[in-house]
Amino acid sequence: MPLYEYKGTTPAGEPELGTIQASSRMLAMVELRQKGLTIQRLAEAPVGPPPEGQSEHEKVQSSPWYPLRPVPAGALANFYAQLHQLLRAGVTIQDSADALQGRVHPRLREVLHELVPALGAGEGLAENVAKYPQIFPAHVQAMLTVGETAGNLDEVSSALAQQYDDEQRLAQMLLLPKIYYGIVLLFCILIPTLPWIISRGASWYVHQLLTVLGPVILGVIALILLGKVVAAQPAVKSLVDDIIYRLPWLAPLGMRSAHTRVLSGLHILMRAGVDLPAALELVAPAGGLRPMQAELQVAAKQIAERVPVSVALEQCGALSTQAKAALSTAQQSGLYEDALKRLADSAAEERQANIKNIATMGTIGSLLIAGVIAAIAVGIGWLTYFNALFEAGEKLMP
Repeated sequence: MPLYEYKGTTPAGEPELGTIQASSRMLAMVELRQKGLTIQRLAEAPVGPPPEGQSEHEKVQSSPWYPLRPVPAGALANFYAQLHQLLRAGVTIQDSADALQGRVHPRLREVLHELVPALGAGEGLAENVAKYPQIFPAHVQAMLTVGETAGNLDEVSSALAQQYDDEQRLAQMLLLPKIYYGIVLLFCILIPTLPWIISRGASWYVHQLLTVLGPVILGVIALILLGKVVAAQPAVKSLVDDIIYRLPWLAPLGMRSAHTRVLSGLHILMRAGVDLPAALELVAPAGGLRPMQAELQVAAKQIAERVPVSVALEQCGALSTQAKAALSTAQQSGLYEDALKRLADSAAEERQANIKNIATMGTIGSLLIAGVIAAIAVGIGWLTYFNALFEAGEKLMP
């Protein structure tokens, strides 16, 4: 019979670590809940030494070049939306994963093919998708853990589908400005030297294009792609998280999405009967920003030590002033579920409005920047044109 390691909280708020034997992970979870434990982590205990190396599939998924061709946000939105429909209809997670293999993005199909046997053995979805952190980042793993703990994985799947659908919609809104901006930059590199054809000939320009301008264009493209790869590295991402958290106006959608996930996760957990400290501890990684996670975990520890919610959340920048006030009032009234539902709905509405604002500002900003660059390029090209005329005139003079 499999042995499972668990981490949880007793009804008295004390942390508890241990192991339990059960024929499946679900039965182990039921038995622990019957004992009054609030489960934070439940995973099968390792048997023997871990296997050396990785499978070929895992090597592909952990490739540093993955950011150059990730699974599209639209494909992820489609996957979570279908998972939500199947789970809501009462289909088991194993049968859902099996059914979706032929209906999703090829990379997701490979992952599901590997997950089905583990899910059939009673293992959890969150702990298994953690093997593919590039497709299922930490905040997604945390949200799936929230869903499994609360027994509400279908609702969490719906929330993730909405998040990725928003990301896809924003990407589509910004696609046209990106194309326009790229074309402008391309012409700004090519046009300034074009007038030299007048005095130096087309062969000189073609040689210049192949030996100078072409490498410059390729170098710019390479730098952009390399920037994507570097930005995805853990050390760089940690630095970016710190910057975004302290300067939220640099990435307003990221902050809105983080707040929406945290508040909706809290609502789902507390509606399922999980107490506030354990819920905060579980939902902390769902924000996707490490500083936010650290602050929520500190607040969770203080509340577990009987510190009032208002005091514990006072220095917690992970939640807005409105959210802190609502949670402090909810502690006095005991109506956490109502307060969290209002906060989660409000955060989701703000995220929707933020998408429209970003798309509008992105379009306007791209046009302005492209206009300035184009004006500079035209100015340089105009001067080059006169220089080329003078140079051609000097050749014609006796």
